[in-house]
Parts: sequence; structure tokens; C-alpha cells
Amino acid sequence: MLQSILKTGDTTLLHSTLASNPELANSGVPLDDKTPALAHPLHRIADWVFTKDIPEEKGIELASILLDFGANIDGQDLKILQDTPLIAAASLYANQLGKYYLSKGANLRHQGCFGGTALHWAAWCGGVELLDALLQKDLDLNQKCIEFTSTPLFWAVHGTYQDKNMERSAHLKCIELLVNAGADKNIPNLEGYTIFDLAEGDDEVFRILNHQN
Repeated sequence: MLQSILKTGDTTLLHSTLASNPELANSGVPLDDKTPALAHPLHRIADWVFTKDIPEEKGIELASILLDFGANIDGQDLKILQDTPLIAAASLYANQLGKYYLSKGANLRHQGCFGGTALHWAAWCGGVELLDALLQKDLDLNQKCIEFTSTPLFWAVHGTYQDKNMERSAHLKCIELLVNAGADKNIPNLEGYTIFDLAEGDDEVFRILNHQN
């Protein structure tokens, strides 16, 4: 029931349904008929913004109603390597939704998929506005993810070459934001590579990395 309400963006029906069944605000919701795994409603909103089933503005309206009825901003549980709604939004290019979750007190340091934080995912996905908002918080700019032991800046440079969902200019801006914020450019990943190894031959990226404030 909740799946169809959220996926169609019916805010009126969502409100009346939660008024009668407030426990649904924290119940697991499947992505679709072929994906029975359950995720928190706030997480699923990010999924459906990504698939364009609902506009991002509508997603924020739905999230607001869920939160009014007691939805946990961090999802079901803060389990390591499992994404919170904020990380889901950051990794699914739902940057305005991510900023909304940020404004509602979402946990900023939790390590979700691959052990990446929201900062890692915003950097990798070219989420300029969300990354900029996260950089206003007291976060460790050089925190390493778990699986690759890579920093957000490493993720930003890597995303420039691997992510095909966002324009290169957005990825370059994320690199610039992290460099200007003081991120360490010389921390290697698990395999011993640095961002300079990743960016070899890319004059545009090197200009950003070598910029001195």
C-alpha cells in the first residue's frame, strides 16, 4: 500500500493513511515487484526520484509528511555498510532531497555502502549543492571509506572518470570545493594510488588540484 502511495506521489492519501496507521512511517517498502527487499520509506523516495517516478520537489513533500508522523530520519537502523536515507539521496543524485534530510538532522558520519559517508557519495556523484552544504558542517574531510580506504576527494576524482550520470563540470566543481576546503590531496587508497595517479594526463583536473588558495 505505502509503495503505491509514495511512488505515485499522492500526498493527500499518504497523510490520511499515516493518520490511521502511523507505524507505516517506519515500515519497510519494496522497490518494485521484482525487487522484494525492503527499505525505509525515506530511502525509497530517493530511489523513485532517481527513476523519475516522482519529481524531487514531490519527494520532499512526501518526506515531510513521513517525518511529521514519526519517520526516523536515519531509516531503520544505523548499520555499518547500509545506507541511510541521506546516503541514498546523495548516491542517487537527489541532491535537494539530501539537503532536506540534512536540514532535518540526518546523521552525517554514518558509513553506508562501501563504507562511504554522505560526503563521499556527494563527491563521487557530482552533487555540488549537497556537497557544498555538507562542507559547511564539522566533518572530517579526509575520512577514509571502508572498502577502498579512499577519501572524499579521491572519490570525487574517481567519479569524474567513472560516473556517467552527471556532467563533467559538476565533478570538477566537487573536486574544487574539496580542495578549497582543505582536503588532503596526497592520501593514497588501499592500492597505494593517489588522486594524481587517477588524474594523470588530465590537465584540467591537475589545474584544480594544484591551485593554491
